[in-house]
Amino acid sequence: MAMQERHRWMAANVAASFGMLDKTHYVESVLGEYNNLKKLNDFLEGKSKHKHIFVYYQRPDVPNEQGELVDAKGDPKLLITTGEHEDIRIKSRAVYFLRNVVPDSKPVKSDVACDGDLLFGEMAASPLESLNTGLLDVFKPLVSQPTTIDWASCDTDQTSEFKSTLEKFTVELSQGIQSLTGGIDLPSPEPTEVDLRTLSYNEIAKDHPELVTQYEALLEQWCHLIEQYLEQTLESQQKESETSGPRTELDFWRYRLQKITSINEQLRTKERKSVMTLLQAITKVPQDVAPKNRQTVFNTLRRWKQIDISITEAFNEAKDNVKYLTTLEKFIEPLYISTPAAILETLPALMNAVKMVHTIARYYNTTERMTNLFAKITNQMITKCKECVLDGEESDSLWSKDPQLLIKNLHSCIQLNDSYQEQYRLTKETLLSLPKGKQFDFSETLIFGRFDLFCRRVTKLIDMFQTIHQFTSLSKHRFDGMEPLVEAFQRIFQEFQIKRHDLLDFHNNRFDRDYVEFNVRISDLESNLRQFINQSFESIASIEASLKLLAKFQSILQRDSLRSDLENKFAVIFHNYGLELTHVQDQYEKFKTSPPLVRNLPPVAGHVTWSRHLYKRIESPMLKFQMNPAVLAGRDSRKLIRMYNKMAKTLVEFETLWLQAWVNSIETVKAGLQATLIIKHPDDGMRFHVNFDWEILQLIRETRCLDRMGNVEIPESARMILLQEHKFKSYNHELTYFLKEYRRITQSIKPITTNLMKPHIENLEFKMRPGLVILTWTSMNIESYLDEIWKELDRLEMLVLAVNDLMDSRIDANLKTVANVMLVNLPEESELVSLDEFVDMQERHVRATTDFLVAKNTEIENAVNDLLGMIVAFELEPHVPSVTESEIIKVKAHYNWSMYQALLNATKNSLKAMKLRLSSNYREGDQPPAFFEVDLQLDGIGVRLQPSVEEIQAAINGGAVAVLKCSKMIEAWDTVTIPKNVQLILDANLPPVQGTGSQGTFYDRIAQDREILKVVLLLTGSVQSTKNQCNEYLTTFGNYEWTWKDDIRKSYKEFEAEGPSLDEFEAKLKSFTKIEKQVEEMKGQHQISALMLQTASLATSLKDLAKKWKAAFAKQLHKDAWTKLDSVSEMIKETGKKLSREVGQGDMDSLADVMSTLRTVYVKESEIDLDMVPIEHMYRILDEHLAVAMDAEEQDKRSKLRSSWAALLEETEKKQLELADSQVAYKKDLIKTVNAFKRDITKFRAEYERSGPMVRGIPPREAVERLKRFKEEFDVRDRKQDIYYKGEDLFGVPHQQYPALNLTRQELGYLSQLYDLYVAVLETIKEWKEYLWTDVPDQMEMMQKTIDSFAGRCKKMPKQLREWPAYNELKKEIEDFQEVLPLLTELGKPSIMPRHWQQIMDMTGKELPVDSENFKLQALIDAQLNEFTDEISDITEGADKQLVIEGKIKEISAQWEGMFFDFGTWKTRDYPCVLAGGKVGETQEALEETMMNLNTMNAQRHSLPFKEELNGLLTTLSDTGDTIERWFKVQQMWTSLESVFTGGDIAKQMPMEAKKFQQIDKDWIKIMQKSAETKLVVPCCQNDMLKQMLPVLSEGLEKCQKSLESYLEGKRNKFPRFYFTSDPVLLKILSQGSDPESIQEDFEKLFDAINRVQFDKADKKKIVKIMEVNGPVSEIVDLQSAVMAVGNIEDWLLALEYEMQRSVRRETRICALECPQCMNGLSIGDFSNKCVAQVSIAGIQMIWTTDFQDALIRMSRDKDKQVMGSANKKFVQMLTDLIAMCLTDLGSKMNRTKFETLVTIHVHQKDLFQEVWKKAREGKIKDENDFEWLRQTRVYWKTETDHCVVSIADVDFTYSYEYLGCKERLVITALTDRCFVTQSQALGMFFGGAPAGPAGTGKTETTKDMGRTLGVFVVVTNCSDQHRFRDMAKIFKGLCMSGLWGCFDEFNRIELEVLSVVAMQVESICSAKRQAVATFMFPGELFPIKLVPSVGYFITMNPGYAGRQELPENVKALFRSVAMMVPNRETIMKVKLASVGYSQMDLLG
Repeated sequence: MAMQERHRWMAANVAASFGMLDKTHYVESVLGEYNNLKKLNDFLEGKSKHKHIFVYYQRPDVPNEQGELVDAKGDPKLLITTGEHEDIRIKSRAVYFLRNVVPDSKPVKSDVACDGDLLFGEMAASPLESLNTGLLDVFKPLVSQPTTIDWASCDTDQTSEFKSTLEKFTVELSQGIQSLTGGIDLPSPEPTEVDLRTLSYNEIAKDHPELVTQYEALLEQWCHLIEQYLEQTLESQQKESETSGPRTELDFWRYRLQKITSINEQLRTKERKSVMTLLQAITKVPQDVAPKNRQTVFNTLRRWKQIDISITEAFNEAKDNVKYLTTLEKFIEPLYISTPAAILETLPALMNAVKMVHTIARYYNTTERMTNLFAKITNQMITKCKECVLDGEESDSLWSKDPQLLIKNLHSCIQLNDSYQEQYRLTKETLLSLPKGKQFDFSETLIFGRFDLFCRRVTKLIDMFQTIHQFTSLSKHRFDGMEPLVEAFQRIFQEFQIKRHDLLDFHNNRFDRDYVEFNVRISDLESNLRQFINQSFESIASIEASLKLLAKFQSILQRDSLRSDLENKFAVIFHNYGLELTHVQDQYEKFKTSPPLVRNLPPVAGHVTWSRHLYKRIESPMLKFQMNPAVLAGRDSRKLIRMYNKMAKTLVEFETLWLQAWVNSIETVKAGLQATLIIKHPDDGMRFHVNFDWEILQLIRETRCLDRMGNVEIPESARMILLQEHKFKSYNHELTYFLKEYRRITQSIKPITTNLMKPHIENLEFKMRPGLVILTWTSMNIESYLDEIWKELDRLEMLVLAVNDLMDSRIDANLKTVANVMLVNLPEESELVSLDEFVDMQERHVRATTDFLVAKNTEIENAVNDLLGMIVAFELEPHVPSVTESEIIKVKAHYNWSMYQALLNATKNSLKAMKLRLSSNYREGDQPPAFFEVDLQLDGIGVRLQPSVEEIQAAINGGAVAVLKCSKMIEAWDTVTIPKNVQLILDANLPPVQGTGSQGTFYDRIAQDREILKVVLLLTGSVQSTKNQCNEYLTTFGNYEWTWKDDIRKSYKEFEAEGPSLDEFEAKLKSFTKIEKQVEEMKGQHQISALMLQTASLATSLKDLAKKWKAAFAKQLHKDAWTKLDSVSEMIKETGKKLSREVGQGDMDSLADVMSTLRTVYVKESEIDLDMVPIEHMYRILDEHLAVAMDAEEQDKRSKLRSSWAALLEETEKKQLELADSQVAYKKDLIKTVNAFKRDITKFRAEYERSGPMVRGIPPREAVERLKRFKEEFDVRDRKQDIYYKGEDLFGVPHQQYPALNLTRQELGYLSQLYDLYVAVLETIKEWKEYLWTDVPDQMEMMQKTIDSFAGRCKKMPKQLREWPAYNELKKEIEDFQEVLPLLTELGKPSIMPRHWQQIMDMTGKELPVDSENFKLQALIDAQLNEFTDEISDITEGADKQLVIEGKIKEISAQWEGMFFDFGTWKTRDYPCVLAGGKVGETQEALEETMMNLNTMNAQRHSLPFKEELNGLLTTLSDTGDTIERWFKVQQMWTSLESVFTGGDIAKQMPMEAKKFQQIDKDWIKIMQKSAETKLVVPCCQNDMLKQMLPVLSEGLEKCQKSLESYLEGKRNKFPRFYFTSDPVLLKILSQGSDPESIQEDFEKLFDAINRVQFDKADKKKIVKIMEVNGPVSEIVDLQSAVMAVGNIEDWLLALEYEMQRSVRRETRICALECPQCMNGLSIGDFSNKCVAQVSIAGIQMIWTTDFQDALIRMSRDKDKQVMGSANKKFVQMLTDLIAMCLTDLGSKMNRTKFETLVTIHVHQKDLFQEVWKKAREGKIKDENDFEWLRQTRVYWKTETDHCVVSIADVDFTYSYEYLGCKERLVITALTDRCFVTQSQALGMFFGGAPAGPAGTGKTETTKDMGRTLGVFVVVTNCSDQHRFRDMAKIFKGLCMSGLWGCFDEFNRIELEVLSVVAMQVESICSAKRQAVATFMFPGELFPIKLVPSVGYFITMNPGYAGRQELPENVKALFRSVAMMVPNRETIMKVKLASVGYSQMDLLG
């Protein structure tokens, strides 16, 4: 431990503090000493429990002769200490070091000299003063500053609280250090020059009033001082410390008496008396001499009088109190000097003395005084108790004290409190007996409250230190497995100890909180300890060891809970001894016929040894118990002793009987020597066995063993046999070895040659025959017999070896070679191939491999022929039959099949290799090497692969096809003819029989193999993941997807719509350039699995697209730029032209135009840059991003833009000057011209009125012409008016008015409206009449719109025009055409046929050649059709409907001409043999719809033209529908029977029906193949063969179906639970009966909870366990006996049902035996975990029933008042423990369901008990026979019947033991109980139950729950109006024969006629149950059926619902109804809360 930087820093600080800077090396050497350095390192590394360390520099302390500590002689020394547990006093300054923020276990950096982890400081010799100074002058100012400390997450309140607490502490510390004294000193009167003795009081009052004032003030001061003292002293007494003792009370009154006496003495002095005398005299002087303050003196004296009385009273009180308190002093003294135990003896005297004080004292006997005295006595007792516990040490020293001594002292504290309170109460009771005396009516809370609080802390400390002592003792005894518990306790203890609580500070609530946490953790630890103790006892088998362990634990465990458990353990051990006796007795009774024998002991010796062992088991503990008489003194001990004596006697007699029986059997055993040597045993397949009687060997062994045991007499005959032991054993061993070799050789014969070698084995058995019939164990020629059979066995072995060698080397090896051939040639990893090359390479490889396989096929076939020849050539005895030809053929067929399997494996492995090479999982996740090169191309839609993944897959599929074709060239063997070489051996004289030829190739079978098809399918999807990866890779180009998907024009429009600025436009072009750069940087290739993707082509395409987008946007920009450029240029050009226009003399129009142009130029001049600058910017962008080719014109305009505008401005200036010079002349011309224009207008108006269009009487057509002429003349004059108007504006001349011209304008406007419309209508109608009729329909819409428009305009004419003739004529023309137009529209429809035109011509009488090409509309208008409007409308309407009918007929015909069937395969048949069900349904629906439509059309009056066609269609489709229906019905029967009769167990059991079905199957396949070729629906159904064969097939299938139903009925009769399964499910089960594993999923259909069974690992036919599996968890029940799943399935299922019930019954029996131990050494959790859920529930019900009934019995008979409370406590504790279990991790959801269900059951049980208990207290329940008890569901275990019995009221039910699994149970409410009682009564009277009520009231669930309570499987049937009486009969038969319960839900939905039959069925069952018959006649049955009495049937009803009906009376009479209502949700909520862990569920619920 070397010094480091940190140590040196500490040494330097120490040296500096003590002024030893010149002795730094000395300081370092002292600190470096081993002990000191270890202290420092422990402190720095965090190993010390202290966070500080002190360094003193002083002389050490040494004791002198008197034992006092004094300074040692010599120089001061450096001392290092933690300041605790070391006798080192600080005498001067000290240095301390503190760990600052470093965690306790983390070391301080030792290589760093100084940082914030370690603090350094100095301390003075007086720590208290140093603390006070540091707090006041250092820490308090720092804390008070807001910026000094970072308060982090503390809020303001917490900060303020901390500061105020610190302030309070500093003040209290300062006050404690200072010595505060009290007292009073009355000031004396000041000396005065006035001689009071020489003056009268009148003179003094008159001449010296200031003296009176002085004395009055002095008296006032005395009053104030005395009054203040009296009040302060009493207040100070009240404020005394809570720890002050009774001495302080006496001291207080003594001190008070002293002070009051002092006051009296001061008042009696002469000076002070003179003050009083003077003032009193002043009050009596006359008024004329009285001073002014006389009244004040009066008041002061009055106050003094009161003060004087108070002083006297206080003096008397103090004197009296001191007097009586002094009498208590000697009784109080023990409270200060004695121990709590000694104080106990003084309490009576103390209490008596206090009583005397209370009785006699005048002042101290108040309640307040006495309460205060008692409280101080209590305080002193508490203080003394603390001193006793601490023994002069600090509180922290308690941890190091002896726990036992400490606990003793703590107990004495509690005892003192109890005795103190007891004495107080005795005294109080004594005073109560004296009514006139003063009573102790004090507040006991104030007196004893603190002591009680202290004792509560003491109680906790006792518990804590008992725990410490207990676990310390446990750690010393070293129990196996105890270490984790001790370590856990040490952690808990250290964590609590490190919190440094003042253990005796009982006001510290923090300790209580931590103690609760400590206790909780200790409780958990004790639970583990309790479990450890229980496990310790459980692991000890012997009673003696249990007693030793119990004694050891009793000496260790101290806590009451554990000791009570241990006390129970002794009773348990004693009880266990009784159980041991019972167990020995049971063992004896159980195994006395076949006891478990010791290994290698024969039976008799074993039986004797067993009996002696049992005797020793019961004898040894009894000897130990005899040494403890208390054990045998119990009430049950006599019974146990009698049992012991009886058992001991029985065991002795057992040994004697066995020995005697053995002696008697010796002669019988000797007869076994006359048996033959060998026998064949019929029970194991006639195998050979050595016929040596094992009884002989047994006799030999018995003789030897009994002789060795001693105390047994051996007969002489037995000894003689023992002497021949070697001879018998040698013969036996040699024969046994021979038979072993025989079996080895015969078993080495390979299975395929077994039948071939059977003659050879029979030949050997012939040689063995003498040993079976002649030779015995006493024969003389056994040796020669053995030699002969050994020779024959050797010859057979040679043949077997030769045959096996040939099979291994020539057949199996070649087959293996064939199986390992690789039929696919994959390229090298670095090689790339094209798809065509890949396929070609495979085909070449397959051809080469095929040749090799053909050769191997021939070689193997020859080897098989040689094998057969070898076997046939073996020489046999003449009478032994030779090998049969059929066996030879079978062997050849087998190897033919093996060859097929080898080829199949080769094909499969090759395909798998190809798939692996292509898959992404190549070589454990490595990427496969690429050998397909794929280009990425852009096709305008997206990025695609070339070749595509589909093409690659097609190539792979081609390779797979090539692999499959390999087997096409390999011929299958001839498996019909015997091989030629074998024929020659069998009969050489006959010529060999030739074979029948080729048997086909192996390809036919390989291509149809499922595995191959599966591999091929997998191979076809081998690139699917590659495809997905490729698609995923292609999505990486999604960023560029818009370049080819988005429309450039549309995108540009959207971009343009956003109004982009030129900068945004430029940014857009730059983005296209950026894409070009990104594409150029793209990688050239990318590998995905076996594909290498090349991206060069794609990159080029993307780059071209980016350029295209850029060019398109630039083109649009260029277009915009050119448009704007051209616009501006044209504007400049046009403006120039306008400016250059010549202005002639009087040309006002030109002049106005030029002036307007000038103004436009001046305005444009300020805006021209807004047009030009963007144009120039756009051209700059185009120059930068795209080289746009501009034509010469554009270049010229761009270059001259600015110059052209400048020239225009110059021209404008010139024009302006020119016009200014000519202005006067123009004005004169304007005035002259206007005057001439006025005269012209006057003339024009006169002409208009004379010959214009408004002249009366002119025809409309002439008016039209006049209007046209005058309108033209008016337009000329109107134009002139506008020109002159502009000229007047130019020269500022007033505008002239022309009223005549304005009037003419108005009149012409009116006339134009009328005559323009008139002309338009006439010309339009004229044009329409010339239309050809064929064109009219197309123009009809236009004509309608036009004529409607004309009519509208006509209606809108002004009112004054409506009187004109032209208007009337116009209106009539429009209305006439509007009337005829709808008829024309109707006649122009496509539905109008020639027959309809004929009807119209007949009706109008006019010829209408509509078929003519020249037929025009004019002819129809002339025909006056509007006169026949209604008739024509009727014709056209009928035509429309006929057209619809015709269209529908055509549509239907087309639909059914193209309608076809879908054909599918069926199971293993790979050819079409069934109609697709979905398609058939669609076809039938379509057919029904079509038939309905056709019938509807046929019924219409308009269908007359199509009657014949409609009837034909109806007939055809009706026939088709009938055929389809019959066809599909036959198919359903065929599909349901096909799997039954073509394979499986059922076909073997019904051979005749299977043969019939084969013929039906052939016919069916024939018609289906024919139909599959046709496919079309109508032709298929019209096929004659189909129509003829369907009835025949239907009849045959119905017969097969009936036979099958009879077969199924037979199976159901054998296993009645089959009645509850449907026929398809039952067929599936029966067909797989030979494979039990395959029906695992069907067990749940036959049993309530079994959904899996577990088979024996060695024998897969042996069922050893039943299971309920729920997800990953399961509940398992071991079967009592294994069930062999062999034979008929119904037989072994019946056996499984029986074993299930036996096993559940066994579990229930075990549970019942353990019920008494529950809550009596066995926790409810352990009890429940031992059993499956169903049995656990039954167990707690048995516990509850037993304890409940026992409590009632003891309450009524033994008058035990406590038993009900004890039982209730047990039930509540059980519930509490179960609820607590629900809050723990129960491991699985199933286990949680189990415990929640236990809580659900037990909550009800607990509530029931409390309810009955309440009634019992009220006297309403007397005993166990009260109905309130009997009506409950009670569960018993009846030992006399060995059954569980459930009793409800007076009905007893035997538990049915159905395995119910782990299911939730209903919350039991009052409604549930009532339903249980009603239904149990119904069953007891042999009726059924009928719960009735609305939905949701629990009818069905309550019935199911009652079934679970009784262990019955409840079969629920949902009834409907579809149920028939046969369906009900099946269910009732199943229930009766299986003894299950049936619940028929919504029974009243069944139809009444069915209910009447059901009533007969139920009545027959009721009658049979009443008669208690085993069988009965069920209605409709020919033979009696079995009746299991436990059968029950229940019906539930929802009255008032739709579809429900009232039950008939005969049905009602068979059921007992119970009304169900909405359950009590409060109860349910309460139980559910309990089941999830809420212990206060009553409050929550």
